[in-house]
Amino acid sequence: MEIEFIIVSAAITIVSLILLLITVHSYRIYRNTKLWFVIMVFLFFLIRGVILSAALLYEPLTPIISKYYIWLFDLIILTLLYAAALKR
Repeated sequence: MEIEFIIVSAAITIVSLILLLITVHSYRIYRNTKLWFVIMVFLFFLIRGVILSAALLYEPLTPIISKYYIWLFDLIILTLLYAAALKR
């Protein structure tokens, strides 16, 4: 069961890294300030994925990284997405 969590966590981390790089490249081309919020969203997804992967691979980190910290990352991500939608 745990191998599936490791695979999914690694996939989310890799996808968020790829999307982060694509968004940074798009910002360099278009210079749209909304893309800064999207860059921050993918950066937080990347950090979240690295933290989850580390907790899955290294058992002593699991109690430290509780679901509340992950929810905090989710709240930050949703707030940044909302800010990007409101930015004119």
